Amino acid sequence: MSSISSLTKAISGLNAAQKGLQVTGHNISNTNTKGYTRQQLLQSDSSYLTVGINGGYKMQVGLGVTCDEIRQIRDDLADKRFRTESSVLNYYQKLNSVTTDIESMFDEPYGDTISDLLNTFWSQAQKLSTSPTGVEERMSFISTAKVLASKVNKVTESLTEYQQKLNIDVEAATSRINEIIEEIAEYNEKISIEKVTGENANDYRDQRNLLLDELSTYGNISYYEEADRRVAVSFEGHTVVNKGITIKMKLEQTEEGSPFSSPIWEDSGSRVYKLDEKTTSVEGNDTGSLKALLVARGNNVVNQGTQWKDIALNDNLSVDAEGNAFVIPKIQKLLNDFTSGLVSLVNDTFKGTGIGGHEGKDGVTVFTQIHEGQGLIAGNIQVNPELLESGGYNKLGTVKKGENGVDNSSNTGDNSIITDFLTKMNENKTWYQGAGDSAPYQKTSTLKDFFSELVTDLGTQGSLFTSKANEKNISVTNIENERQAMGGVSTDEEFSNMLKYQYAYNASARMITMLDGMLDTIINKM
Repeated sequence: MSSISSLTKAISGLNAAQKGLQVTGHNISNTNTKGYTRQQLLQSDSSYLTVGINGGYKMQVGLGVTCDEIRQIRDDLADKRFRTESSVLNYYQKLNSVTTDIESMFDEPYGDTISDLLNTFWSQAQKLSTSPTGVEERMSFISTAKVLASKVNKVTESLTEYQQKLNIDVEAATSRINEIIEEIAEYNEKISIEKVTGENANDYRDQRNLLLDELSTYGNISYYEEADRRVAVSFEGHTVVNKGITIKMKLEQTEEGSPFSSPIWEDSGSRVYKLDEKTTSVEGNDTGSLKALLVARGNNVVNQGTQWKDIALNDNLSVDAEGNAFVIPKIQKLLNDFTSGLVSLVNDTFKGTGIGGHEGKDGVTVFTQIHEGQGLIAGNIQVNPELLESGGYNKLGTVKKGENGVDNSSNTGDNSIITDFLTKMNENKTWYQGAGDSAPYQKTSTLKDFFSELVTDLGTQGSLFTSKANEKNISVTNIENERQAMGGVSTDEEFSNMLKYQYAYNASARMITMLDGMLDTIINKM
């Protein structure tokens, strides 16, 4: 019987070594598989057989080795830290990408910029003041105004098109989140079935963990694993996977008349993001690329009737407060205010009479609307077509009208209107005084300085997003290195394990061969 018992022990060693080789080979073959976690075979002594007692001590003989489980070498705490930090990282990375794209639309500080064209417009006005009747000077002034208006319209058009692109990104992100939710639920069922059959389902768990990593890039997630190995998941505080039930998102119009959509929960119809409070690291709600897309895009395209409270997240705070404004709508609104200020200044100043064939007649309005009823705002301004006609430069109202009925129309060389315009261009103006809680902080600046500050603030905001993204990237990288140090496959270590299990396999095999020979001798030759 002892020979048979020894044979059983050797077979258990042979099986354990074989299982160890299989696990090691599986690790090596998945060295470069994304999301794969190193697996380890846990072994323990089988039960012991008491064969006698000597001096009060039990005399026991081991019955071999048992393979308990094949476990993943994974740090759950590191996983949670990684997903939390990854969510914040993707929020700032997305906003950083958006501000970089917006800066390229303004062509600042390189290219044919609004700032450069504004300076050119100023220079042409100075030249016009020295020769109010000069044909070349009048045509150059009108031509420069046309180019400036076209540039402002082009930037506005680019911002609107970019909003539409971000809206498509929102829809794509929502669709992908729904796919991830479905896939996690599917892997939950596969893993649960494997548990019933006694399998470890580690490869399925790797894929599920990879999905959780990806889901965390879109928003803040929380999760826990149940006894049946299913994982319950919440996204932005709303349960999305639990006990075979999945709750997904759908899209609805952000507000009446808006071309944009926002995600809502299909079970409650409530918004995934209320977006009614500023979003900063202090509040801890700066999470996920989906929210970043919504904050960057806004709820609607800015038009003549848009108020600052429509742009602020928290209506009781200024849009200049950190994280309290939709990114593109704020820029659109500021650009509208700049455009309105410039157009009003030009139109209100050049109200004199013309020269030449238009002498004594009221000059025409310099800037007009492209589409009537939409207001003289960025994207909807043009130089009056009458000024662009042949001889239209004569209709530029540069001659100051006489006072008290005195006819001053013959004084075509008068430059007082032009000098008045140049003076007002350099005058400080108070912006947003008494404009409400949501408006930008009150400031005093010239028209040119107002636009310069707009561009500077955009660059400052971009730098802030870059800084926060870099900070979080370092944190995420460090945590990922920790995860890889624990769960990543080391080929050197695996080859060492391979040799260990190979020697153990050979030893058990030789033991079986020896016992086979002994039994053959006992049974057949004695």
